[in-house]
Amino acid sequence: MGGSMINTFGSIRASFSWRFLLALFMLPISGCGDTTMKWKEQVDLHNNETIIVARTATMAGNWIAGGGGGSINKRMTVKIIQPARPDNPSVWSDHYVPILLDRDPDNGEWFIVATFYHCSEWYDLGRPALPYTEYRFRSGSWVRQSLSTKWIGREVNVLPVDLSERELLKEKPVLSTEQKRLNLSRPAIGEEYVRIVGEWKTNC
Repeated sequence: MGGSMINTFGSIRASFSWRFLLALFMLPISGCGDTTMKWKEQVDLHNNETIIVARTATMAGNWIAGGGGGSINKRMTVKIIQPARPDNPSVWSDHYVPILLDRDPDNGEWFIVATFYHCSEWYDLGRPALPYTEYRFRSGSWVRQSLSTKWIGREVNVLPVDLSERELLKEKPVLSTEQKRLNLSRPAIGEEYVRIVGEWKTNC
């Protein structure tokens, strides 16, 4: 009888261990708390003017059972603070990643090209052929539309930030254009975050 009880408890323990491990590796991505970063940066416009924008980024760090991780963009904002002009657009705010801010030379409209870091955001955009969406400032508000092809080839002028830039942003009262270019020259940065690409192959 003693041997039978030992075998029974052994089977229960083995079953529990297997179920526990299975549940552990089936855990979804889990948040590690939100982080909000605030900074200022220079933005060079197509007409050779340099403006200064104030930015915020609220992101959540994540881990995956078994290894891996990253950051999820929950909200970013862009506000032009210098020069202060009556026709400056209002604050841009969304959960995509702004990478290009300028005025359309054809009609003077302010526009922003934004991208994303995760497949779910690409799905939300309707799975466009290129990893971007565009915003136009019209009648006092930002309106989202498809990317204008005339921006293909333009270098980005707004830093595509994630949590890895926390220390960089703390050190610089105003992030310069040269500092941003140096940051974007890292080998790990994808080409689609350095300039507006005309071809793109998704891994989603």
